Amino acid sequence: MLLGFGWCHLRSSREAIRDARLSEIDQIEAEIDAADQKLWNEFRTWMEVSAESFIQWQLCESLNNENGLLTWCVSRNHRTSAVWEMLDWIVTHGPGSYGLFYCHDDEDTRERKYSGRHPQKDYDNVFRVHRLLHGELTELPDPFFGLVQGNIDPVHPYDRDDHE
Repeated sequence: MLLGFGWCHLRSSREAIRDARLSEIDQIEAEIDAADQKLWNEFRTWMEVSAESFIQWQLCESLNNENGLLTWCVSRNHRTSAVWEMLDWIVTHGPGSYGLFYCHDDEDTRERKYSGRHPQKDYDNVFRVHRLLHGELTELPDPFFGLVQGNIDPVHPYDRDDHE
């Protein structure tokens, strides 16, 4: 079972600001605003076509002083989910985006040989953190929850060596 929760500040590139002159800032910010709006429209279109009912998502184009706030959750019986394609889409199309995706996959074992997985590790009893930053998605260990069974949930009797 794949269970995941994520958030992202969905943004176009901010690189034009890096070397801008003060006299150029208003024009550059207007161009960034237009690029963000285009990104959000393209994201909504992509989600309408590509997403599945297992992903619940919300994009707030404007909330107080922030724009492009995306949240989502996913619950799926297997790792195969459009959530991975969604994250790839954001990496490719939203280079200024950043965020986190926490997920637990009880099928993420050595035997499954998922792409990019460490061949000697099992991740079936832990949450993993996927960090979106600078146009890259990086997988990291979760420093907060520890083991799912044994820390978050009690160990199930069928999983103990002492079942009667």
